[in-house]
Amino acid sequence: MKRIFLLTLAFLAACAAFAQEQGPLDALSRILASGEVRFKYSFEVKGDIPMKGNGSAALCGEAYHIFGNDMEIWCDGKTRWTIDRHAGEAYVEAIDPEAADYVSNPATLLEALPHAFEIQSVSQVTLGGKALKAVKLAPSIADTGLNAVVLYLDGSVPARVSITVDDGTETLFRLSAFTVREKSDAAAFAFDIASLGSDYVVTDLR
Repeated sequence: MKRIFLLTLAFLAACAAFAQEQGPLDALSRILASGEVRFKYSFEVKGDIPMKGNGSAALCGEAYHIFGNDMEIWCDGKTRWTIDRHAGEAYVEAIDPEAADYVSNPATLLEALPHAFEIQSVSQVTLGGKALKAVKLAPSIADTGLNAVVLYLDGSVPARVSITVDDGTETLFRLSAFTVREKSDAAAFAFDIASLGSDYVVTDLR
C-alpha cells in the first residue's frame, strides 16, 4: 500500500512538470508549483485482497509527509522515515537523487513525467452527483510501476485519482480538504527519530 500511495503522491507532484501543451493539467500544475499542498484522502484497493483506509498528506517540492492507517512517512528530500505506530517499528532510508526508482525516490517522477506519461483522453463524467473532468493518462515508457492513471478534476483541484499498477490492481483515492499554503522549509518534513520511545525497533538502512 505504501508503494501505491507514494506513486500517487509523486504523480500529483509531477503534474507541475507538464508542458504547456498538456492543457487539461495547466491549472493544477500552477497550483502544485505555487506552494505547499495539503489534503485528506481515503482509498479503496480493488482486487484479490481488498483494502480501505484514510489519512492526510502534505507535499512541498521534493519533501512530503503521509499519515494514515497507523503509518507515517516523512521525507525531506534526502532521507525518508517510515514509522509504523501499530508495530512499534521505524525505518530510515537515504534517498538517492540519481535513482530511477519512483518508489524509493518519488521526486524522480517530477522530472520524468513529461516523458513518462501521455494524455490518452479527456472527458466529462458525473461521480457522486458531481460533474468532474476525467484525464486519462498512460505510461509512454517502461518501468513507471503504473499501468494507467485517471485523474478526476473538480475545476482545477484533484478530487479523485484512479491508479492501476503493473499487476492489474486498481486503487481509487478520494481527495478532500485540498489546500495550498506558503511553502515550508524542507526541515519541517524531517522526523526526529529520537522522539520515539525506547520500545521502538529502529532500522537504519542508510
